[in-house]
Amino acid sequence: MPPWQAVLVSAAIVVLWALWAAYFNTAQFGDNVEQFNWAQSLELGYHKHPPLPSLALGLVIRLFGPSVYWAYALATLCLLGTLGFTWLIGRELVGDRLAAVAVVLWGLNLSFSQRVQLYNHNTVLVLCIAATVWFAMRATRGHLLWWVAAGVAAGAAMLSKYQALVPLGGLLLALVLTGRLRRPAQWAGLALALAVMLAVFAPHAAWVVRNDFTTLRYAADAVETATPWMRLRFVLAFVANQIRLAFPALLAIALCWAWMRRSRLDAAATGGAVAGGAAGVSEFNRWMVGLVWITLLVLLAMALLGGVSLRNHWGVQALQFFPLWIALMWDRRIAIDLRKLVCVALAVQALSFTLYAVEHRDPHAVLSSRRIDTAYPARRLARAAVAHWATATNCPLRYVEGSVFDAGLVSLYSGGQIQVFDSDRATPWVRAEDLQRDGALFVLDEGDAVPPGVTHLVAFDLVPDNRLGLKRKTLTLGVRLPAQPCSAKPLAADQGRLG
Repeated sequence: MPPWQAVLVSAAIVVLWALWAAYFNTAQFGDNVEQFNWAQSLELGYHKHPPLPSLALGLVIRLFGPSVYWAYALATLCLLGTLGFTWLIGRELVGDRLAAVAVVLWGLNLSFSQRVQLYNHNTVLVLCIAATVWFAMRATRGHLLWWVAAGVAAGAAMLSKYQALVPLGGLLLALVLTGRLRRPAQWAGLALALAVMLAVFAPHAAWVVRNDFTTLRYAADAVETATPWMRLRFVLAFVANQIRLAFPALLAIALCWAWMRRSRLDAAATGGAVAGGAAGVSEFNRWMVGLVWITLLVLLAMALLGGVSLRNHWGVQALQFFPLWIALMWDRRIAIDLRKLVCVALAVQALSFTLYAVEHRDPHAVLSSRRIDTAYPARRLARAAVAHWATATNCPLRYVEGSVFDAGLVSLYSGGQIQVFDSDRATPWVRAEDLQRDGALFVLDEGDAVPPGVTHLVAFDLVPDNRLGLKRKTLTLGVRLPAQPCSAKPLAADQGRLG
């Protein structure tokens, strides 16, 4: 099988996963909803993160109109771009065949398959880092414009997530270790790229200063007072979750290895470990130090020395080039038959598609002990919430408060025009006087206290037809009436039930 065909298959699987999720999902990941909430105002920064992912979504909505599927589309484009750059990087480091192997393995990771519809800061970050690496590779032996492109991509990475500092530092280390910064012209190009990166990042940096370093304070929340045992648990939990996410890829490797050994392939007859024109093994290892190992070392130090509770999603970027190393190490032991690997990968993906469909076709999935965001009845919730507001007042519904995820679902699935209020820090574009004047609909989780002034309370059953007798899950809908009522229509009773 030609390597380019394997790459096209992997790209097609990414698109199919997005379409599959769009068909079976009844809601979206919480991070998608959060991005839609922030995208309601175009800002130079948001209270948790830099602005690029939210700005991109907000601009798409303003250009083409609201749609619940924009997050799916942007996530898919980001991952297709990441796949393309990974393929180009792999061709230079390990040759076409092993680059294709790496792309196939990359696409089996749950972060890039089942979760392909997830649009958050990691989704944009992996694209920007992959682009920066490729542009830098080209820049060290090409035109100054490649350095400018590398600077723009690095600035975009920093505008996606501050975590970008670590892989960007690793890239610089890799360029030094591989001797790609020997000539004065290369150092001058690097200086140009750094200047461009700082220029791209500067407006957000000024915003951070003006807003009391809110994003840095959020990042600091991961630091805990932890005992040595707790710090070790942070590392073990992180490793376990990365193995869980990579399980389909590991399964495919095991099955393909067994198939190839059963077929008694002659490793020497199908090509060497590194195809012609690729970097040598020694140079490849130096690249891996910068692109993978230094990032993992930083995470390890953060946990063990700094007491940082490692977030599972930090591994999305930290391990994005790891399939290149896996491909080379595997091929050095037994030459990989790309056709067999693609066949096995398709079988594993088919199983994953089936399990996803079964889970999301189960109307009781939302009652699981773990919260399955994509199984929430978003459209029914939005209809019930808007209808409930209309029973209390004829005033237009402009704002929704309460549980950020559920309130965001109401806004998104009722047309995207209702503003979500989280807090003064998180959504400063919604002013207290606006809420006082126009009122707000509240969506509260079980156990949430009812805020002062909220009346017309009704329960909303996430699964009204609970035939299995599972523990019920409900939300509470309430109304804070506008200061100037528009023909208020109070309910006959202040308590009730919906859906």
